[in-house]
Amino acid sequence: MPRFSGELSSYAGTCSTACQYFQGMVSSTMISNQNFQPTVSRNILIMMATVTLLLLLGIWLLREPLIMLYVAQDTTSIGFFLNGFIVFLFLLGMIRTATLLWRYWREETAIRDFLDSILEEQKNRESSIEIDPDSIIAQRYMAMAHSHARHVTPNHAALSQILLANESVMGSLPRYINSILILTGVFGTIVSLSIALMGTSSLLEAASGDAEGINLVIHGMSTALSTTTTAIVCYMIFGYFYLRMILARTRVISAVEQLTTEYLMPRFKVKTENFTAEVTSLVESLRIVAQQMITAQSQQSDNEAAIRRAIEDHSGRMDALAARLDQLQQTMVKGFRLSNEEQQ
Repeated sequence: MPRFSGELSSYAGTCSTACQYFQGMVSSTMISNQNFQPTVSRNILIMMATVTLLLLLGIWLLREPLIMLYVAQDTTSIGFFLNGFIVFLFLLGMIRTATLLWRYWREETAIRDFLDSILEEQKNRESSIEIDPDSIIAQRYMAMAHSHARHVTPNHAALSQILLANESVMGSLPRYINSILILTGVFGTIVSLSIALMGTSSLLEAASGDAEGINLVIHGMSTALSTTTTAIVCYMIFGYFYLRMILARTRVISAVEQLTTEYLMPRFKVKTENFTAEVTSLVESLRIVAQQMITAQSQQSDNEAAIRRAIEDHSGRMDALAARLDQLQQTMVKGFRLSNEEQQ
């Protein structure tokens, strides 16, 4: 049986007696330790760190064009505010995504330890591997063990829905940022074009060239370009890692559900679903046994009657034999002319 560190270890031991029959029973189609790679989330985190460093390096190498695009043409602070808001959403989403990937890395490690404990159990050896009690697989194991302890078959469908709901709630912030990140670029473009139209209106009102109006037009067009570029770059990078995080989550949930189906459900299933069929079969067996007993009793009665007839027939023959002996005795007495004293 898998071992759980912390407070859950004592409760896990309460169901060990009821589960000893399952030792060594591991399906050949079960997810194997060789097929499950517990380093996918870690590799995504490494890739995320690498992309961040490359992005910082690119910003440093292209600092002069970027300063001209983002700073030099800013007549107002609107462009700085819009780009800052886009970058803030991008960094917030990346941090939350990295946190979830770190968590899924721990979940993958827990699943690997659980698989190792199954292999140890298959070899009829006591597992010394401790599994994180806060992991998904540990919580699933303990929930099913709790149901089994109350003689109730765990509801796999309900547990799956609860897990999906919890994971969906945890990933709500990255999903929201992924949905609105590109829209912030559109919003910045609209605001910037509005600024450019204000500059155009100022130019049309002035009889001669208005420097302030021209600057507003240039500033508006520059801000539209910068916000659109910032939103597209942030959306491409964040969208990629968000999809990778979704795949890592799906992979973890799939592994947990497969282990539940192939290992935990057979282990903690209480056989109450076929209760009616089993009772019907038992009643049918009792009916057959009762019929056999009636047949045996009838045969016994027939045997008793046959024995009684044999005894009566034997008694009749003995009486006939005794009568013949008496007749023979009388014949001999008459033939030999014996007296009464001689007869005696």
